[in-house]
Amino acid sequence: MKNYPSTDLKQKLGDVLAAASQEPVAITRHNKPRYVLMSIETYEARAVNDGRRVYAAKDAPAEHVEMLEQYSAELDRD
Repeated sequence: MKNYPSTDLKQKLGDVLAAASQEPVAITRHNKPRYVLMSIETYEARAVNDGRRVYAAKDAPAEHVEMLEQYSAELDRD
């Protein structure tokens, strides 16, 4: 994965976008990766295969609620 400092984005936008069309690119601040820029095709391909989901508490599957209740009970015993 290529890295580009956030301060270079304005001057090297074309280079950054060209690189991101080939593979995800890390945008760094203070030499630490902070953001990832990728093509929409790469993002959508990853999102489709991601089995993680977010639920509101009232909409969570019963097995998730049971798991959380068991975990909570274990914490209460400690």
